[in-house]
Amino acid sequence: EQTAALSSQQAADNALSRVVAELQQQRDSASNELASLKEENAALKNRPTEVLKLRGEVGTLQDQKARLSATTAISRMTSTPEARQLLHDQQKVGMGAAYKQLAKDLKLTPDQTDKLNNLLADYVMNNVDQVTTALRDKPPADQLNQLFAAENATRDQNIQNLLGDDAVAKFQDYSKNLLSNLTVDQFKDSFTGSADDKSAKADKLREAIQQESQSAIASAGLPSDFQTIPMLNFVNIASEQQADTNVKLLQGIYQRVISGAGSYLTPEEITKLQAFTTKAIANNNAALNMNRVVMAPMGNQ
Repeated sequence: EQTAALSSQQAADNALSRVVAELQQQRDSASNELASLKEENAALKNRPTEVLKLRGEVGTLQDQKARLSATTAISRMTSTPEARQLLHDQQKVGMGAAYKQLAKDLKLTPDQTDKLNNLLADYVMNNVDQVTTALRDKPPADQLNQLFAAENATRDQNIQNLLGDDAVAKFQDYSKNLLSNLTVDQFKDSFTGSADDKSAKADKLREAIQQESQSAIASAGLPSDFQTIPMLNFVNIASEQQADTNVKLLQGIYQRVISGAGSYLTPEEITKLQAFTTKAIANNNAALNMNRVVMAPMGNQ
């Protein structure tokens, strides 16, 4: 019994010794760390320039963060001349498709068509720059409208210089009727009947859209050349409020056209037209939102 008691006591003593050793080690580490901190503190007091240097580095990092927040995704995507040219070429293809029929109507040569498409791509790129500035600075609505109206005037002047007075007048008329022309062109495969029937339906649908567009624009007190396709109206990217107004205007035009289409379209064609217009409006909203995100400063997202 005594041997067992002594063994138990010895085990307890050994455990206590280990605890004491660990505590002593922790105490020594804490003492060494404290001494090191005191030395570092004293050194910093003797070297104020290093403190200032550190503060300067912090300030630089803050400036870099601010610049990053002000940077737009599209500016980072086009940070090199090659990347910007790529975006320009993409816009050239898109605008060339939109104004392909106009080039045919004007009987432009391949060289003239290429120059026109280049000019329109330049117009898009200039508006992209204006949108990014507007999303950053948030100017009032009247100033915003003046900004993009000036870009339109410059575009028309450039077209006049390139192709002449008659061509710029036809361009303006074609642009004003882009909604009717593009809608009919994209919906034409849904028409039924003979070739003459399809042609007649296309003409009537085009005319109906043009009439409803003119009526809606006049009722809203907008300029007669107002672009009714929201995603082709750059001010809509810079202003969500104006975008909402433009989208609602388009919805009203399409709804009235569909309501009066029973005299020349079949019920099946009207159903398809309803689906087409619903998708067109959704696509415009998606394009506006995507472009707004891409062109807005990163700090605004």
